[in-house]
Amino acid sequence: MKTQDKILDAAAALILEEGVSNVTLEKIAKRAEISKGGLLYHYRTKEALFQELNVAAIREFEEAIERYLDKQPNARGAYARAYALATIEDIQKGGTHRSSALISIFSDHPEIMEIWKESYVRWQQGFDQDGLEWEEAATIRYVCDGLWFNEMAGTTSTVAFAADLLHKLLARIDNREGD
Repeated sequence: MKTQDKILDAAAALILEEGVSNVTLEKIAKRAEISKGGLLYHYRTKEALFQELNVAAIREFEEAIERYLDKQPNARGAYARAYALATIEDIQKGGTHRSSALISIFSDHPEIMEIWKESYVRWQQGFDQDGLEWEEAATIRYVCDGLWFNEMAGTTSTVAFAADLLHKLLARIDNREGD
């Protein structure tokens, strides 16, 4: 595992265990099993590390979307399908431990929400250009986002339900293409 991933995983774990305001660079370095100097080499401040947690979550999600877009023809609903499959992948891989820490970061660092707002604008543009009726696109988008946030908040595990529901919604798109 790369050092930066060890640092991000350590920070996320500590945020979930102790709360964002109790996390220090010293604690993160100790959890990541590196020196504080090694941590500072990658992230000069706690705020920079928190920002990178968010940027990394968005980057990984967008990389998954691109992988799924590359695997399918550029057809009606391709972006919605890629977004849904990337959401399922994120939930199934259990990558939400880092994501769960994001909720805590938002409360102490609201400026980080700007990163997410910019991403949501990009993602909405993908849906807008997808060729779906707005009701179809909105249903898939909001089901994905709701399931992801539910999983992130840890209220209940939705892995099996999420995959099944999203595949059924995508099948509806496929069935309409033949009409």
